[in-house]
Amino acid sequence: MQKVINNINVMKKVSATLLIVSLVVLIFACTHKPFLQPAVVTKTTTTTTTKDTTSATDTTQDVVDTSVCFERDILPMLQSSCAISGCHDAATAHKGYIYTSYATIMAKGIVPGNYNSSATYTYCASGAMPKSPVPRFDSTKMSLLRRWITNGAHDDTDCAVNCDTTKFTYAAAIVPILSNYCYSCHATASAASTGGGIILDTYTGVAAQAQNGKLLGDLQHAQGFNYMPLGGAQLSECKITQVSKWIAAGAQNN
Repeated sequence: MQKVINNINVMKKVSATLLIVSLVVLIFACTHKPFLQPAVVTKTTTTTTTKDTTSATDTTQDVVDTSVCFERDILPMLQSSCAISGCHDAATAHKGYIYTSYATIMAKGIVPGNYNSSATYTYCASGAMPKSPVPRFDSTKMSLLRRWITNGAHDDTDCAVNCDTTKFTYAAAIVPILSNYCYSCHATASAASTGGGIILDTYTGVAAQAQNGKLLGDLQHAQGFNYMPLGGAQLSECKITQVSKWIAAGAQNN
């Protein structure tokens, strides 16, 4: 009987020893083998291996948004809606902001690469600018402004032509032209105070100006007419041709 008891005691000691050893191994493994976080790949690389060396070449490419251009998209928008008398033309320069040229636009309110820190953008995004009765910027104009600033707010002048003289319907060609260049003064809400009572944000108003010859004469800067857009550059030949063709085809609401 005593021999059996002695064997049992030996087995207990062996089991206890094994348990202690297992715990030590486990603690050592946890202490010296930390959890590995998954890698976050931020760049694309090409690895070249030779007999003696291995080198990695960074092939990451920045995607540049080329569908927005300062001279074509941003300048006309800011000139027509902001650089007007009593607001941000050279004579008024309200709060030091002037929107007549690239130099004046960049002088205050634009932080290249950061639209959230650009006062020009944040004022427009909040609806504080343009001031009523000038219409606020819609989502398309806000997108153009945001993308231009994000790209670095460059003075893009070699803009791709975004115009097709074979397309001259009222909805597809005329409305976008008037929206970009004329609504700031000639929208229904602002026409009485800034547009001489001429309304160009309704088909009826545009048709009346097309029929009396003033719409085309003003845009062509013809002698005896007002030069429009007021204070801005003359529209491109393509856009004027679109208006001319639309009028010649009967100035339809198409």
